[in-house]
Amino acid sequence: MADLCSALTEHHINIRAITVLETIDIGTLRLIVDDVEAAKEALREAGAAFVVVPVITIPIANKPGEFARIARTIANAGINIEYVYATAVPDSDRSLGIFRVSDCERALELHF
Repeated sequence: MADLCSALTEHHINIRAITVLETIDIGTLRLIVDDVEAAKEALREAGAAFVVVPVITIPIANKPGEFARIARTIANAGINIEYVYATAVPDSDRSLGIFRVSDCERALELHF
């Protein structure tokens, strides 16, 4: 992970969100970056295998029930949530959720 993050840094790419999943056989690093094309080049140069996956970002009020409300809105539209990750800065009133959904275009039309 340090090598890949360093490769992105060398190309002046800002990591806006990151999550790492680890299993016995393989690790998966998920990134949201400010320049996808430059990140692809940096990762290629670093010899990393990668896949670009479309996701949507949704600002979320930092209060109880907001994830439930958003998940229900997406479900009611017949869209599956494949994964999500998010966090909030302590004492902030907002967080940002990164959602992998079955239909990004339709999900972006929803009102959250």
